[in-house]
Amino acid sequence: MSHWQVLGLTPDADERSIKRAYARLLRIHRPDENPNEFQRLREAYEASLAEARWRAQAGRKVVYAPSAVSASTPERYQPAEDPTLVIHRERVDIPTTASPPEPSLGQMQQWLTEGKDRQVMDALRLWLASDWLLPFERRQQFEQNILDWLESAEGWSPAFFDGVCQVMGWDETQGNLPCEYWRWDRLIRQCEAQALSETVLSDLAKFDDDKIHGQAAAMLFKPMTDGRRREMADGFSALDWQRFAELGQAIEYQYPEVPQRLGLQPLDNWRDWLPPTSYRGVYLFLWLALSAILVASGIIGPKKNDVLGVVVLMPLMMLFVNWIGMKAYHVWAMVAVVAGRLDVLISRWLLPRRWYRRGAGLLLLRHVLPSAVPAALACLWSSDVLWLRWASPVVVFLGTIYFTNGALSGGRASMWTRALRALKLRIGRLPWHLLKREGLLAVIAVAVMAATVYFRMKAVV
Repeated sequence: MSHWQVLGLTPDADERSIKRAYARLLRIHRPDENPNEFQRLREAYEASLAEARWRAQAGRKVVYAPSAVSASTPERYQPAEDPTLVIHRERVDIPTTASPPEPSLGQMQQWLTEGKDRQVMDALRLWLASDWLLPFERRQQFEQNILDWLESAEGWSPAFFDGVCQVMGWDETQGNLPCEYWRWDRLIRQCEAQALSETVLSDLAKFDDDKIHGQAAAMLFKPMTDGRRREMADGFSALDWQRFAELGQAIEYQYPEVPQRLGLQPLDNWRDWLPPTSYRGVYLFLWLALSAILVASGIIGPKKNDVLGVVVLMPLMMLFVNWIGMKAYHVWAMVAVVAGRLDVLISRWLLPRRWYRRGAGLLLLRHVLPSAVPAALACLWSSDVLWLRWASPVVVFLGTIYFTNGALSGGRASMWTRALRALKLRIGRLPWHLLKREGLLAVIAVAVMAATVYFRMKAVV
């Protein structure tokens, strides 16, 4: 392989192209990492540079007069000697300028601090095109200076960082990094934090303009009343909640310094505002509690009913009643959303703080008042048993409040939801979507079949 092929150039390349190719390859073949390749690159550079200069000198057709050659003039300047022999005999030193180019490093650092990205990029290109950075030691020191500036300065944009990497030839995918990996990762994290800061500021500016875009950032950072935040949360779509959760997690776990840098105070109970994943725990509790009350009333009440019929029919009937109650509550919730601000105002004065949670927890009209309906049914179905009539409404009411509060706590899955997931994993992959879709018809069919079998057995007996 010739020295031109080592540099990736053609034999007619000029001196400037040779210097640029050498500077580019010098970042790849470093003397401390690959000394053999560096020595090979160095020899190819010297040979190509000498040949290019000889070619340029021959093109100017300079004629050396005999009188101009003194006794101290080296023999290589004699016209009779083949110039190609001189290239291999002498060692050409790398030419460097006497002083570094302008602007100075201090001026570039000052521009970076002031946020003048374009001036810094232009200065970087001037420095990289100069002969001052051809020696490896100077080039390495220059890269370290740039890294120190980026680590100490704040406010530079990710686009500026990408431009610096492109100009300097830094590429993580190719393993061409100017520093250790841990230091590079820290710089990338700083770049990501700056990108997040710009996104937050942009979203807040959009929200100030139209109150439609950037609601996730406004929900997390904008100071507002509990009623206004509750109203905004009720209008969130699934995509808005996803953006809100991602932004909150990024601030809490990855970039906690971003709010302080921007002078913002994030919502401290942002997890409480996440929508509940499911109310299955509430529905399961109501089914079990009301079924137990009906069974107990049928067994120990003044009217002695058949034990088998009560135990079989009452839980099946409660499945249908529970489904009706669920649909009714959805209608009531839509009505309560309209009176959201009034609901927040009343709940703030009447409910405990650990239930209210600044409008993100239990609300009087939306949650507490509907919990009184199953409690009233429990009292009505308790027959004439005095202790059951007094105990069952209290148990049902407090249990409904407890499980509703658990479903509203930070969007986390309730205990009953986790138990149901574990049961699904143990049972296997059942057609749960089909059961959920046809659940009502299945319940009605099972209830009718059980009632038919029961009454036929009773008639036979």
